[in-house]
Amino acid sequence: MLRRRLDPELHGNAGFTSVTRIAALGMVVGFFVLGSHLAVQAWFNGRMLPGVVVAGHDLGGLTREQARAEIQKDVAGYRLRLDVAGDNYVLTAPELGVNFDTEATIASAYDSGRTGWLPPLHHDPLELSYRLSRSQLNAFVTSVAAKVGTPPVDAGVVVSPSGAVSTVPEKSGWSIDRIGLERLVEDDIRSPGGAKLSLKPREQVADIQVKALAPTVTEAKNLMAVPIVLSYADKTFTPTQAQIGQWLSFQKQPDGLAFKLVAQVDKSKLKGYVQSVANSIDVAPVTKKVTVENGVSKVEREGQDGLAIDQDPITAAITEAVDAQKPLTFAVTAHPVPFKTQSTSVVSLDIGTYIEVNLSKQHLWVWQDHNVIYDSPITSGATGAGFPTVTGLFAIYYKTTNTHLVGYQYGPKYNYDVAVKYWMPFYQGFGLHDASWRNGVFGGSDYYYNGSHGCVNLPDATAAFIYGWAPIGTPVWVHN
Repeated sequence: MLRRRLDPELHGNAGFTSVTRIAALGMVVGFFVLGSHLAVQAWFNGRMLPGVVVAGHDLGGLTREQARAEIQKDVAGYRLRLDVAGDNYVLTAPELGVNFDTEATIASAYDSGRTGWLPPLHHDPLELSYRLSRSQLNAFVTSVAAKVGTPPVDAGVVVSPSGAVSTVPEKSGWSIDRIGLERLVEDDIRSPGGAKLSLKPREQVADIQVKALAPTVTEAKNLMAVPIVLSYADKTFTPTQAQIGQWLSFQKQPDGLAFKLVAQVDKSKLKGYVQSVANSIDVAPVTKKVTVENGVSKVEREGQDGLAIDQDPITAAITEAVDAQKPLTFAVTAHPVPFKTQSTSVVSLDIGTYIEVNLSKQHLWVWQDHNVIYDSPITSGATGAGFPTVTGLFAIYYKTTNTHLVGYQYGPKYNYDVAVKYWMPFYQGFGLHDASWRNGVFGGSDYYYNGSHGCVNLPDATAAFIYGWAPIGTPVWVHN
C-alpha cells in the first residue's frame, strides 16, 4: 500500500508494458502465419495444394501434368449408369452431349487455396468443368419419359346398345420428373461417383374418378328420356331411349379446380340415325339415258326427279332438344333432286369409204371399199392449250386450194392468218389442210401443247392425195 502510494507512475508504466507485449505477440503470430503460408506456397509451387479434391479424386501434391493425366483418365472412362423403373441405361459423355473441359478444371484446382492468408488445411470438393448440349440432354430425357411414362385414363360413362348406362373405372398413370432427371444427370457429370443412379416414376392420378360420376349417369338417363317425334306425310319416327343413348358423348370439362364429365349429343353419331330416316323417305332420281349415233340423238330412257329430306335441320333440332331436355315434335321437310342425263356417243360405220382420224395416235387412214389405201401421221389441236379437235362423224362440205385461213372470226384467241395449198373443212371451222410451217414434223405427243387451233394438220403429200381423192361429202370420222 505504501509503495503504491509513493510511486503511482510505476504502476501506470506496467499497464503500458502489458499492451506492448500483447502487440508484440500478435506480430509474432502474424509473421508465423504469413511465413507458414509463404512456405507452403513455395513448397507446393507448380503442384496442387494439399486437400485439393476434384470429383472425389485427391490431387494434393500432384503437378499440373500429373493432375491433368488423372482427370483425363477419369473423364475418358466416364459412364452414366441409370436405372429408371427397371430400365437400365449406360451412356458415354458424347452420347449425353457432354464435353469435359480438362484445362479449366486443372486451372480451378491449381488456384484453389492460393488466395487466402491461412495455410490451406482443408478445401471444399471441386467439380469438373464441362460444356453441355441442352438439346441433346433434352432428347435423352424425352426418350426416357416416352418409354416409362404412361398417361392416366379418366373414368368414363358408356351406354350399351340396350340402353344400359354404366361407368368405367379410372386408371392411374406414371411419369418421371423430367427436371429431377436432368439434375440427377448433371450432378453425376459434375462429380462422377461411378455408382448406378436410380429414379422412380411417380404416380399420376386420373382427373376424373369413378366415384364422382353419379351426376353424369343421372344426366345421361335424363337426356335419353327426352321424347322425340319426327313426321313426314303419313310416316312417323320415334327414336327409343337406347337409340338416343347411342348419340351421346361425354365431354371432359373444368369444374373449379377439378374436372367433370358432361353428357351431350354428338352430331356425328346422330347423323347415322337421321340417315336411316332419310333412307325410308328419299326417292332416288332416275337418270335420263341418251344415245347419240352418228350425231343423231335418241332417248333410251326418260329421266325422273328424285326426293331427299333436309337432314341438317333435323340434326340441329334434335341436338338442341336433347341437350336442353325438352320434348320435340318436328315436321320433316324435303327437296326435289333433279335427274341427270347420261349421253353415250356411238359411231356406226356401215360405209366402206371414209377418212379416219385417231387423235390419241395422231394418225390418219384413208378407207376405200373397207380397205386402207393411204395412211399418214397428223398433228391435231393443242388440247392442253385449250384448242382440242372436235370428235364425231362428219363430212367434207367444201374444198378449195391456195387460200388463207383467218382465225379471228372465231374469237380473239384464234389469232392466226396462214396460207395453205389445200383446205377441206368438215365441221364449222375445223378442217383438213397442209401446214408448211411444221417443216415436215407430224405425229407424236407434242401436239398436246404445240398442236393446231383445232384443225387436222397434214403433210403436203397427204393433203394433196386426200384433196384429189375425196369428193365433197366424204365422211370424216374423228375419235380418240
